[in-house]
Amino acid sequence: MVDLSGTWIKNSDVDVVRLVHETVVREFGRRALQYTDTAGAPEPREELRRILAAKGFTRHEVYFTTSIADSIRVVAEIHLNPGECIQPEDPTQKEVLSYAKCGRPKAVYIQPHWRNPDGYIYTAGELEAAARSAPLAIYDLTYGLLAGDVPYVPEGAVVVGSLDVLFPSLHLAYVAVPPSLSDYYLNVLEASYLHPPTYMQYLFYAAVKSGAVYAVFNSLARRRDLVRQHLGVEATPYFAWLRPRDKTIFLKHGALDGSVFSWRGRFGEYVRLGLTSATEEELADFLSKVPL
Repeated sequence: MVDLSGTWIKNSDVDVVRLVHETVVREFGRRALQYTDTAGAPEPREELRRILAAKGFTRHEVYFTTSIADSIRVVAEIHLNPGECIQPEDPTQKEVLSYAKCGRPKAVYIQPHWRNPDGYIYTAGELEAAARSAPLAIYDLTYGLLAGDVPYVPEGAVVVGSLDVLFPSLHLAYVAVPPSLSDYYLNVLEASYLHPPTYMQYLFYAAVKSGAVYAVFNSLARRRDLVRQHLGVEATPYFAWLRPRDKTIFLKHGALDGSVFSWRGRFGEYVRLGLTSATEEELADFLSKVPL
């Protein structure tokens, strides 16, 4: 059955995945199977720093975490006082919703490129206005790391993101901060004893350096094109935001109700279709039979 949950349940590029894992074991061996220091393994950190610098975050220090939820929790622990909160978009990533409801926003949370779940892309003016609305800007680049520009980069912004979406079996996230905040973040990470698996860090590194993440991304882009063709909606390579006449068939196949992405209880008429867990053939067959 076609799966629209957006997890990495299926993947058509089995050989690509196997080769990347073999590269990790062959090239890094014991290093990939041991603890690293809290900041992260040097080669993967440098690669992530390089990618973020290309987006405009040229001086940020990067630290790995185990998940996007961990990244946001660390940001909240450092920057939020009791009664303060993060002002997110609506709709937004589910992981930030628990920090959204209060009377005193301290930080604004922005997904500049391919906002989850509706795929919105911000203009430079919109990003600048959002960054001015709170003392701290949090940029989530989960879905915008491989594509698109960040047209406005506040010097003091904090960057978070999940790397899970880049490659099957990868389970890793990060937080990137300006130099003035680096010691604070490293101390909190050490106190929290957050040691993301070293193997996952090297898996990320090998997948990027070998070009495998781009091969998978191109495969996902073809699925996006299928969705555009059959449903006539704008989609990203990772998900599509749809307002169908009947949500039932999509929900039965793992799609998420739009309301779970809203902190105001909105978007119940929408569904988010995940495109990472079905093959192109499965998607084409399924969408050709869906009554619209």
